[in-house]
This record gives sequence, C-alpha cells and structure tokens, in this order.
Amino acid sequence: MGAQSTNKKHIHWYQVGVDGWLCAAFFSLLFIGVVMVASASVAVAENTTGDAFYYLKKHLAFIVISLLGAWLLLNIPVNWYQRLSRPALILAMALLIVMMIPGIGVEVNGARRWLNLGLGRFQVVEAVKLALIMSLAAYVVKHEKVIRQSMLGVLRPIVLSAVIVVLLLLQPDFGSGVLLMAITLIMVFIAGARYRDMTLIGLISASAILVMAWAEPYRVKRLVNFTDPWQDPFNAGFQLVQALIAVGRGEFNGVGIGAGIQKLFYLPEAHTDFIFAVYAEETGFIGVLVMVALFLLLFVRIFKISRQAFIHGQIYGGFLCSGIVVWLALQTFLSMGVNLGLLPTKGLTLPFISSGGSAIMMNILAIAVVLRVSYENRRINFRLTKQEAKA
Repeated sequence: MGAQSTNKKHIHWYQVGVDGWLCAAFFSLLFIGVVMVASASVAVAENTTGDAFYYLKKHLAFIVISLLGAWLLLNIPVNWYQRLSRPALILAMALLIVMMIPGIGVEVNGARRWLNLGLGRFQVVEAVKLALIMSLAAYVVKHEKVIRQSMLGVLRPIVLSAVIVVLLLLQPDFGSGVLLMAITLIMVFIAGARYRDMTLIGLISASAILVMAWAEPYRVKRLVNFTDPWQDPFNAGFQLVQALIAVGRGEFNGVGIGAGIQKLFYLPEAHTDFIFAVYAEETGFIGVLVMVALFLLLFVRIFKISRQAFIHGQIYGGFLCSGIVVWLALQTFLSMGVNLGLLPTKGLTLPFISSGGSAIMMNILAIAVVLRVSYENRRINFRLTKQEAKA
C-alpha cells in the first residue's frame, strides 16, 4: 500500500499526457476570439476611450489572469470540487443578492448585472453558472436513486434553479435565467429522471418561461420583432437587421479580417453579443464552418472525458463534465442562433470568442475543470497499464 501511495503522488502530467484534441480546439477558439475582438472593437474603443485597442488589451489581460487561475484549478483534485460545491453556490447566490445594493451593483442600460470590484466589474451570473453545475453534479451523485424513482428528487434541484432565476429576473437577466433552467433540466435528465416526470416539469417550466416573457413589454417586443425585424428596421429591429446584413455580406469567402463595415457603428454590441455576425461577415461561410467544427470538436472531447469518468467510477467528475458541456453547447447555440435570426435577442456572449472579462474567465476555468477530470481519468489508465505490464 505504501508503494502504491508513493506512485500515486509521483504521477505527473507529462507521464499521462493531456487531451490534445481538446486543447487544440480550446486554444484555437481562444485565438479566433482574440483576433475577432481586435477587429470588432476597434471603432467603438477608439470612439469611447481614445485607444483603438482598449478592449483587446482588456480581453488579453483577462485571458492571462484566467489561465493562471486555470493552472491553480488543474492542481485541485476533483473530489475537492464536490466538497466545495455547496459553499461555492451559496457564495454565488449571496453575490446575486448583494449586487442589488446601489453602489455595489453596477447598472448599465437599466440592468444591474455587474459587481463593482473597484479595479473592474464582474458579472456574477457567469460564476453562478459554474457554481450551479458543481452543485447539481454533487446532488445527482448523492441522490441519483431518488431522482430515478421519485418526482420529489427531480423537483429539489428545479426549485433551487427557480430561486436563482427569480434573482436573475430582478436584474433583469431573462436569457441567463432560461439558460440555467435548461442546464438543470438536462442534467437531471442525464441522471436518469423518469420521462413522465421530465415531461410534466418541462411543460410547467416552458409555461412559466412564456408567462415571464409576456409579462414584460420589452420582451414581447423582442419576440414580435424577432419574427419580422424588417417591419421596424431602424428602431426595434435594428440590431437583428444589421446582424443579418453582416452575415449576408460574408457570402462564401468573407470580406477579410478587419475589412467588415457593420462593426463601424452599424451593429450594436459588435465585440460582445454580436461578434459572431462580425466573424461571419469577415470570414464568410468557410470561416463559420471552421468555427462550428472547432466547437463540435470541443464538445465531443468533453463528452468523451465525461464518459470515461463514468466508466472509471468517477461519477462526480462525469456529471461535472456533462454539466459543463451542456452549458457551453447551449450558450454557443443560443448566441449563434440570435446572431443568425433564429432566436429572439438575448444578452448572451459566444463562449471563448466574445469580449468580456467575466465570461471569458469562467469559460477558461470551466475547461480547466474538464482537464482536471481528464487528468484523473488518464492517471487511472496509466496505473492500469503499469499493472498489466507487471502482470
């Protein structure tokens, strides 16, 4: 036993390797994001700050800080994430409440979504996403049998998410609330919830979302304009119309990196929520295919890591990776869908691509968690291989 314990402590990254395809997709998307933030933000940065590369510098700074944080997470065992999941979620929810206090929470365009940290602003909901996934993974590991056999086991995490959604609606942040509820429903389904339970809860959740959507006039206006933005192209439908023009201008080959014109004060939020439209304009259909392929590769690799974790008995790590890939995949789909006019406008960034410190930070930290689970999977395989070789 002593010899085995010593061997465990001395198994390093270079011995077991890393998931090369996952890392290739991840760093490729980060690189594309840096290029597109540089291109999409030049005009607005020069106009608002006098420094054409202000948002690029900020984006790069957050990437560097996030990569340092990722290195720390890579050295934390997965079982510690399980232990810290509840305190992390409690802290995140507390920050959502504290953010309502004037002077602490920063209000922009009528929404109070950012926490004033003195040196900068942090969008708390980005941390809530990862904290909720950590907590849900811990819950389904502990109550998997109850989830499979009882409606009550399914309702508990749904109620928890509903509380968070209410806090988000007070900001207001309807898009993130819908995303978090969808993540919860899918994770509970993956845990083995019965179809009849999921059908009933799904119908109730969908009805509640529709009621909340129609409760606010601006949300109704978004839904109406989404169906036909050209009926009011210079007012309510302006943002979506400009995004569609950008996508259309890209055609097959694109107009070239930096040569897009929609980012020049035509398309609002060109470097954040609508950066995909700028990317489509400048790289065309070919560029879009490349980006979609990179995202698919990233998601497939995370799913594979999740599956391997389940096979090796690392149940928490498996559910943790499942939640992270559901989050990233859903947000990617929603962001691209909004830019392409397939979905109503929501304030959701494109993972790894959009400018924004909070979002890029939590995206990178999420990948670090996945890589830690991957490392522990590979460490198990390494030990098994050594045991087979000795046998």
